[in-house]
Amino acid sequence: QFLVRCFHLVTWPLAQPASILHKWRGSEALFDTFAKLLSLLPGKVGQYVRASFYMQTLSTCHADVVVAFGAFFSHPTARIGRSVSIGSYSIVGAADIGDRVQIASRVSILSGRHQHGDTGQMSEHGALNFEMIGVGEESWLGEGAIVMASGGRRCIVGAGSVVTKPVADGLAVGGNPSDPLNKKGNP
Repeated sequence: QFLVRCFHLVTWPLAQPASILHKWRGSEALFDTFAKLLSLLPGKVGQYVRASFYMQTLSTCHADVVVAFGAFFSHPTARIGRSVSIGSYSIVGAADIGDRVQIASRVSILSGRHQHGDTGQMSEHGALNFEMIGVGEESWLGEGAIVMASGGRRCIVGAGSVVTKPVADGLAVGGNPSDPLNKKGNP
């Protein structure tokens, strides 16, 4: 955590303009640009730089987050709990991720199921309809999962699954669309 905070000296010139533009104008353009650029830094240095940048730009993010190579957040409204690990090439939208969540590689957490409204079309002003997706603490999201609905605590989402409906606490789901693999309770 100390090393992550040391990288604030490097990321501050990127994080501050991105945060200010988002707060004052509602624009995510700089945040998006820097998030994607920093996702390409390899190794431990890249992990520290990404953690530092997200600590300064996301709604909530702790220093012990691990964001692997190629992974990035697409919205600064995301909230990240403690000891979260996000695998390579994952994309996280407007999400509230609880403590100790493990996200495998190539996982997409979308900003809801109906970003373009019920008709599939953007509104007349081009506005998108984002929904905050929750991932409960101590949950695991498997390789290549696509998550469009919130999940409770201690959930398991199988590899390649597509979550279109809310997942209850302690449930393991799999498939496309995902279905329960066990009864309620600890997995």
